[in-house]
Amino acid sequence: MNLKVLAVVLVVIVAAGLAVVTMLSPQPRQSEPLQNIQQTTQTNTAATQPTTSAQRIVALTLYLNDYGYNASKGGPHIVAYVGDLVRIRLVGNGSGPVVHDFTLDQDSPSPYSVKSERLRRGQEQIIEFVANFEGVYKYYCSVKGFAGPSHRERGQEGTIEILRRS
Repeated sequence: MNLKVLAVVLVVIVAAGLAVVTMLSPQPRQSEPLQNIQQTTQTNTAATQPTTSAQRIVALTLYLNDYGYNASKGGPHIVAYVGDLVRIRLVGNGSGPVVHDFTLDQDSPSPYSVKSERLRRGQEQIIEFVANFEGVYKYYCSVKGFAGPSHRERGQEGTIEILRRS
């Protein structure tokens, strides 16, 4: 008799455990419109179709050092063509509590409005933008000094050149 009671108790415990696991597991969200899924599929399909002028990706890494990029005073000269997707992986590499960022905006001066978060040593961010405007522009660190010159005034800026595709 004790074995039958033990078996029944064990079955009840297993069933209750399954019910709890089922209730706690994430359920598909019914409120998400199917439209979003279709748009993603259409985008992926369009990206795989051949085009006459394929978008090129210009990918690079910039280390945000003290008053420079990539362990240099200033920063590297970046070249892209109109229509390219520019993808920059930013890595905070400053000393101490100092933060740095990447800015390409009206103060560059440029027609772009690209600005990263302010990154500390070890933090990373990826920024992307489409190179739509031909020209030569300055990217820079927008951090201002407390009592002294800004990071840009100390030399933390580089050049990005957007060329017309021929």
